[in-house]
Amino acid sequence: MFLCGTQVTTFHGNLLVDERGEMVDSLLSALETNPTSSIQLLKTQTIPSFPMFTCTNCKCDVCRWIIQLGYFAPVETTIFRHILNNDTWENGAMVVDVGANVGYFSAYATMMGCRVASFEPNPHPRQFLLATSSIHDLHHTKWQVYPVAIGKEVRLFYCLF
Repeated sequence: MFLCGTQVTTFHGNLLVDERGEMVDSLLSALETNPTSSIQLLKTQTIPSFPMFTCTNCKCDVCRWIIQLGYFAPVETTIFRHILNNDTWENGAMVVDVGANVGYFSAYATMMGCRVASFEPNPHPRQFLLATSSIHDLHHTKWQVYPVAIGKEVRLFYCLF
């Protein structure tokens, strides 16, 4: 199956197989959390391009843009790339992604050589964030995902997702 000129892998049953035929176990929890979601592994159309997991039926802007165009927020992505190109990535700069969603900017920063701390309290997008982080940083040394929100006060909130 091809989408936006890139190879796409779709999650069916209990198995996700990528282009090389290897199983990716990190999304098994995604099926348990939301059994009706359609999970895809695709390669972005950015420079550099990178693989990431998206959901085809969640209706969020991030997944929709990545699936349709191969990237998200072109102006912000260009600014982000220019910031990371200013030699900061060569020194292993730290990027903090607050409200990381499915991890688009976190994955981009990792591909540019940065260390990343992603914060995402919502369990639905976090499952894709975790899956994407696991294929970029198998030993969890460069990219950490935290299932919390960041704010100036401690409060209880509900995710309606």
